[in-house]
Amino acid sequence: MNLQKFFNAQEEANNKLIINEKLSDYQLTARRFLALHTKISELANETKCFKFWKDSQEELISRENVMVKYIKCLSCILNIGLDKKYSDLVDIEIRPNDYCLSDQFLNILIDLNDLIISPSQDHYKTLIEDFVSIGISLGYSEKIIEDMFFSDIYSLSR
Repeated sequence: MNLQKFFNAQEEANNKLIINEKLSDYQLTARRFLALHTKISELANETKCFKFWKDSQEELISRENVMVKYIKCLSCILNIGLDKKYSDLVDIEIRPNDYCLSDQFLNILIDLNDLIISPSQDHYKTLIEDFVSIGISLGYSEKIIEDMFFSDIYSLSR
């Protein structure tokens, strides 16, 4: 998957945002990490993959809501890449994951913690590759992810 067009579109959308100028670089970065952690948790919640108890009524999962949450996470991940100057990362490997969705979400949180504790482009690449793998596990192709991301970014820039 070629990331350059994603980074470019995210940067363009960011230029329209008003950032609190009172925040230090550290505070802004910390909030970006916390925002991603929160968004990943919201995505996991939307998929209901964490449930181990049996409900009397099966809850329906809205694929549209899951996709919206997924794209918000992707946007946060791209923002971290821009913030940390990892936007020269061009290609990532897309590979399906054999782990259950719950394990994949736990893994992505570990990836995020690794990036926070020891920031590096390698840790960032692992994070974004594992996140795209979650998208594949959710049934989204690279094309679907790209189409949804760019339609979402377009709606933000209006």
